[in-house]
Amino acid sequence: MTEASEDKTKRKYLSMLRAYPWHHQHSVFYTDEPTSIALLDDMIAFKQLLRRRYPQHPFLIRIQLLNREKKPQAFLSILAPARIEDIQDIADKTFSADVVVLGRVCTEQRLERMASVIKAQKPHNLERFFNKHQVRRWSLLNKHLVMNNDV
Repeated sequence: MTEASEDKTKRKYLSMLRAYPWHHQHSVFYTDEPTSIALLDDMIAFKQLLRRRYPQHPFLIRIQLLNREKKPQAFLSILAPARIEDIQDIADKTFSADVVVLGRVCTEQRLERMASVIKAQKPHNLERFFNKHQVRRWSLLNKHLVMNNDV
């Protein structure tokens, strides 16, 4: 029996979520919802600079959608082993519009809640939002630093 693409994506992401002790979550939001359509292009330079500045840290990055008051908005959710002090500066240098970066500590319980929600829910329709055929919804920067490399 073959595995559906959606299930494979979930499985691989969840294995990375559980493979490393992520201690901090950062979320990058555009201040103006309609400009978040540029996220796919803007995040390329953002991820490159983040990887260069912090070669000693892995980062688990996921594109998510927020639909507040019928205004869909794409944002990045970034899991890191520690708080990244200059992440707002990195975002300001690499995004094409104004962004706000929020951060919070990730407890084991929060990570498990995230995993159970991802496992239970249908993924956001990123293809429709970005009007692209295929969108990679997550990535792992500095993968070699994550102990469990069997994904």
